[in-house]
Amino acid sequence: MRINFRERKVKIIAGILVVAAIAFGAAYALGAFDKKTEQKNEEKQKFYSQLTGVEVDENTSKQPILGVMVENSEEARPQTGLGSAGIVFEAVTEGGITRYLALYQETPPEIVGPVRSIRPHFLDWVMGFDASIAHVGGSQEALSLSDSRNAKSLSQFKYDAPYYREPSREAPHDAYARTKDLIALQEELKHKTSKIDDIPRKADSPGGEPNTETPEALKVNIDFSGPSFIVEFRYDAATNTYTRYLAGEPHLDNVTKKPISVKNIIVLKTDRQEEGVNAIGGGEALVFMDGKVQKATWEKTSYNKRLKIVDKTNNELPLNRGDTWFTAIANDRPVSY
Repeated sequence: MRINFRERKVKIIAGILVVAAIAFGAAYALGAFDKKTEQKNEEKQKFYSQLTGVEVDENTSKQPILGVMVENSEEARPQTGLGSAGIVFEAVTEGGITRYLALYQETPPEIVGPVRSIRPHFLDWVMGFDASIAHVGGSQEALSLSDSRNAKSLSQFKYDAPYYREPSREAPHDAYARTKDLIALQEELKHKTSKIDDIPRKADSPGGEPNTETPEALKVNIDFSGPSFIVEFRYDAATNTYTRYLAGEPHLDNVTKKPISVKNIIVLKTDRQEEGVNAIGGGEALVFMDGKVQKATWEKTSYNKRLKIVDKTNNELPLNRGDTWFTAIANDRPVSY
């Protein structure tokens, strides 16, 4: 039988082309799969601040939270670095004078102050965030609790290097701290991370249809004790933030010279204590965001558990991404909006 070599050659070439096409198709499919896998992996590689929920780099997301006790007597105003805090807790100490616990992670200011002493309720809050706490001494009860609980204390009484006295302020309103030195002290003391449950977040949703569940709240007025400690927050729809006023004037940061503004305000109604208010247990909460107010409940089961804001379905309420101001006020003090 005569073999047609040309026909055989054509068949061989055709076979090679078919095999190549199959291989190419498989490689393309695998490549596309790999690209999708890489894309998914890239989407997973996002990191967020534990305090504000805003996107940050991986190293920043693992930076231990730094807390600082900041004074609010009239002689302490305006404060330095308070506007940079991711979360602030505000509550009375003795005599109706309020004080702040400022928490920092991704945006620590260069300087913060005036730094003052700690009280038990602030210790409860800061330990719930597994944070270090910078302070200049404290009440006997707070210092005793700090020792017995092995709190991450950066007290000026023990670690003086990060602190200095500001000549333009009179004592005892003149103690300030350099945050880079506080962060270095955290590292030295092996305060490497802050392990807390994530705070649930949502997208900003300003405006919207009015309803009875979340009525409009364009102003929030809080009276702690008297004219010097009356707080007002005014809503700005353009930025979806609340600007803070203190004693009738914009509450300025001494460095930026700008009023402090925040995305979320949470009022905690609680019982009075000898040195302030009760920080453990639960009670009524009012949540202000997106120009509206929502009634909720606050829960804090122990000093080493993070404070949570729970809605009527017993789920933790998502907050807007950004800074949050917690105002803890005695049940008998007025709050209007």
